[in-house]
Amino acid sequence: TVTSWAKAWSAKDVSAYLAFYGHDFKTPNGEARPAWETERRRRITAPKSIEVLVESPKASINANNATVSFRQSYRSDTLKVSSRKTLVLVRSNGKWLIQQERTGS
Repeated sequence: TVTSWAKAWSAKDVSAYLAFYGHDFKTPNGEARPAWETERRRRITAPKSIEVLVESPKASINANNATVSFRQSYRSDTLKVSSRKTLVLVRSNGKWLIQQERTGS
């Protein structure tokens, strides 16, 4: 799931990327989901190219909940950054969906 999420982001496939987020996703700054989606759409479509790599993932799974921590390398024509990221996922209808994401943890 995490690799597919990064591939959708790298392909700038915003609809596929957003489909990885659950309806109960906790937006990073507590903004409304539609506002968050609009900003994500803008930030994904603006660069000419994007490459997102997931390195050294470590997963902890407990029934229908999972936590995946990894190093994320992001590169576009305007920005290059590498940071730790943690995704909290929940299984819904047989699919893992992102419920929360934390950077630097």
